[in-house]
Amino acid sequence: MTYRDRARGCLLGLAAGDALGAPAENLTPSEIRRRWGRLTEIERGGTDDTEYAIFAASLLVRHGHGLTSAAVADAYRAEVLPRIAGPMRGAGFSELGTVEALRRGLEPPMTGLVHQHGWSDGLAMRAAPYGIFCPGDPAEAARLVEEDGRVSQSGEGILGGRAVAGAVAAAMAGLPPREGVAAALSVVPPDSWTARAIERAVAALDRVTDRETDRETDRDTSAGSADESDSDSDRREAALVEALHEAVVVRHYPWTDVAPEAVALALAAYLAGGGEVEASVTFAVGLGRDADTIGAIAGAIAGAGQGEAGVPQRWAARVGPVAGTCLPVVAGRHVLTVADELADELTGDLAARPAARPAGEPADHPDRTAKGL
Repeated sequence: MTYRDRARGCLLGLAAGDALGAPAENLTPSEIRRRWGRLTEIERGGTDDTEYAIFAASLLVRHGHGLTSAAVADAYRAEVLPRIAGPMRGAGFSELGTVEALRRGLEPPMTGLVHQHGWSDGLAMRAAPYGIFCPGDPAEAARLVEEDGRVSQSGEGILGGRAVAGAVAAAMAGLPPREGVAAALSVVPPDSWTARAIERAVAALDRVTDRETDRETDRDTSAGSADESDSDSDRREAALVEALHEAVVVRHYPWTDVAPEAVALALAAYLAGGGEVEASVTFAVGLGRDADTIGAIAGAIAGAGQGEAGVPQRWAARVGPVAGTCLPVVAGRHVLTVADELADELTGDLAARPAARPAGEPADHPDRTAKGL
């Protein structure tokens, strides 16, 4: 499978997950089950998640490994702010706060600190292009996405972006889901909220899976082998959803765009779906909360692993050029065109770079800088 195919699968999976999850955003899993059973068909277009991912990709095409926070801020001032007369439609808290900070003349990292919403998943939702650009190199993907993140996020919001970029970088190299999660963990501090949330989500997934396996073994032993009924499958999925919510969801908090939560749930969905795009994304959006972002992250990682053909054709057919509702600068752009542009840049970059190293091995790229994380 080529890097181009994986890049196209990644961004197509992101856009499909974003669009599939959009009507389920802020709903509870029980409400999603009541309305749709299992949400499997795209009803409408995507959200700011897809538009911001396209914008992030354009920054990489222009700057490559030399991307800096200052360059990102300059792009906002030149291409985003002039096209927004008032508040950004469809934008999240961190994006809104960043625009106001830039209008006030602030510079990163203050632009990501002053609005007090740096913990949001605004960076995680657009982190996939950085993983595409660094196949097999989670550390470099994390370094680059942090340059972007300093403009709009801080603290755990930046760590969420690093984790997603790391997981996509691993999937772009064809690594299996468990190694993708390990790559995500390798680029965040082990004592961070983000790392703890990911580890709790994986532990909950394993615990429920082991329990259900034991239950099925007991049933088969006592009653003979039988095909699993739909009710058994639904019960097992509901138990897993509840266990994941219990493990990582901040139930008392009124907003759902908490980066450690969204990233942990998306990675758990990726594992629950066995790395397959449809299984991962439909499980992800069924988790509710920030469903479009959780679906977009799971779709991006799974799409990078499976390539374009791994994204269901019926979903791909529903993904069109973005409207530019939140970011007018990207209006009319299609994720597949953007993926091809990234792949073109990546091809030339790989020819000039040393071989990618395993996750966690020390960096040696001339543009890399240590972050002390």
